[in-house]
Amino acid sequence: MSTVVCAFALALWNGADPILKERLFGLTGPQGNHGEDVKELYYYQDATPTHSYCRALYKYPQCPYPYQQLIDENGRRGRDQPEFELLDSGVFAEERYFDVSVEYAKATPTDILIRLTIANRGPQAADIHVLPTLWFRNTWSWGAIEEDPPRARASVPA
Repeated sequence: MSTVVCAFALALWNGADPILKERLFGLTGPQGNHGEDVKELYYYQDATPTHSYCRALYKYPQCPYPYQQLIDENGRRGRDQPEFELLDSGVFAEERYFDVSVEYAKATPTDILIRLTIANRGPQAADIHVLPTLWFRNTWSWGAIEEDPPRARASVPA
């Protein structure tokens, strides 16, 4: 049995943000009028009970992400007012965003397929930079367990 441990992460950049979009953005308790809250647009779309298959959709704006606007506006609002959400900021105006779909499928514990499908929903061509990252726990060089280093292979549809 293999002991290779792998982690996958996805970073995105629309060319307009000052930073890479590597994780979900949220407010801390004191920043928001309704406590801690993630200010993103994402959906868990499907999964098997064993998580041998999972699919999620993330909506990434083509304009700069409104980090400060979300903090400022939620900080101004009281508990009796609704939260200021990402959709309220106007970043999805004119449908200028990317749909980023991520699917995971496992044939075995060590045979995992990750498929990224990215669609421009805007009216014009737009750039998006996709930086997938894999981390492997280096157990093969410890010498205690004889196993081969993991292999990663890219497959781009024709």
